[in-house]
Amino acid sequence: MDKIEVVNKIKEIGVVAVIRGNNPEEAVAMSEACIKGGVTAIELAFTTPRAHEAIRELAKKYADNPDVVIGAGTVLDAVTARIAILEGAQFVVS
Repeated sequence: MDKIEVVNKIKEIGVVAVIRGNNPEEAVAMSEACIKGGVTAIELAFTTPRAHEAIRELAKKYADNPDVVIGAGTVLDAVTARIAILEGAQFVVS
């Protein structure tokens, strides 16, 4: 998806689940529960230790699913933004 498609998909979904876990495994599990329940826009907060690992796992798993959007939150600097994007985040918020 390009940037405009990501924005339009988030608007279509209407809600973004903000995920904060104690570790990447917990964050992935919470994200999977949201997706299964129909909330398919997921923001993984960088307050989660090693959040980039959760982003990577979910981005790979849902790469071919146009209904799921994976992003990064609590991104406070350029280095973190770069890490999030390289791991597959489709959107980044501070």
